[in-house]
Amino acid sequence: MGYTYEVEEYTQDTRHYTIQSDVKLTEEQINLAFCEVDLKDGASNTFTLEDIDDEVLTPENKVNIKVTFNYTEYGDDAQVNITGDTVEDK
Repeated sequence: MGYTYEVEEYTQDTRHYTIQSDVKLTEEQINLAFCEVDLKDGASNTFTLEDIDDEVLTPENKVNIKVTFNYTEYGDDAQVNITGDTVEDK
């Protein structure tokens, strides 16, 4: 092969999650919780509050949290960047 191009595609994807908890969560706990699930449509994970927040030392440690990754809404404003050998004009 005589030419090499590196291509990066940028989109504005939106990932949708559902978090269910037995108690009210802080913003930090929510941010920690949604990272605990696979990015596969319909994937879910159940764990305790203690699993994601070491500073919680009340009986609430036993709170069950369920995170579900619902789906990805793919952006329609893709940007393409091509670098490498000179691209030939038509």
